[in-house]
Amino acid sequence: MKITGPLALSLAFAESSTAFLSTAILPTSRRHSINLNAATKPVDEAIAIFNKRYPPKGEFKPLFFTSWGVPATDIDGSPTSKSKNNKKVKSKRMFDINEAQIKAAFQELSKLYGAEAALQMSKDLPPVLAFDKKYFKPALAEFTKTFGVQEAKEMVMRNPGLLALKPEDAADADDQTMQFSYIIAKTRPAGPVLLYGTFALLMIPVIEGVTGTPFRANLFHSIVN
Repeated sequence: MKITGPLALSLAFAESSTAFLSTAILPTSRRHSINLNAATKPVDEAIAIFNKRYPPKGEFKPLFFTSWGVPATDIDGSPTSKSKNNKKVKSKRMFDINEAQIKAAFQELSKLYGAEAALQMSKDLPPVLAFDKKYFKPALAEFTKTFGVQEAKEMVMRNPGLLALKPEDAADADDQTMQFSYIIAKTRPAGPVLLYGTFALLMIPVIEGVTGTPFRANLFHSIVN
């Protein structure tokens, strides 16, 4: 299942408290397991990072209390949801995508930002490889109209969460979007200490678009005054 728009950011946060951490601040044992040997291709390393962060879960049983008070058969003898729920079913998470999809997303990022930058973004925010790759190029084009090509690319590299935006949302980017990309890049190395604040910063453009309230403008105004 592909992840699109604002939902991608919230799901990335909910999946794990380390979703926004750079591999540079991970414990040594985890960092060594992710940093593969120099001969590994960037795309293969990115796939390994994503799969390590979101390993397949396989099958699961429904929680025990979901069938409380529900008979196995109805009055006509037909099976009820209880009997159906007793069967194992395969779980499906928003980040359950196959290797081909991960590879395609990484290759698209590499075309736009270069393989090295694509790999770094994959390390900083693994869920980017589950974002809808069809938005990457047109969204960058919208950012470029506002900031210029190099500045737009650097902004996205500092804040990979912007890769989740649709082109129409990217068209609304302004100077505050650029400023907040610097804040996010600076707070990322702090790890869990500033994790919740970082997530809030990532979500501000989305919240502004939904509510129409200029939170960032009000924040900067209050700081200056």
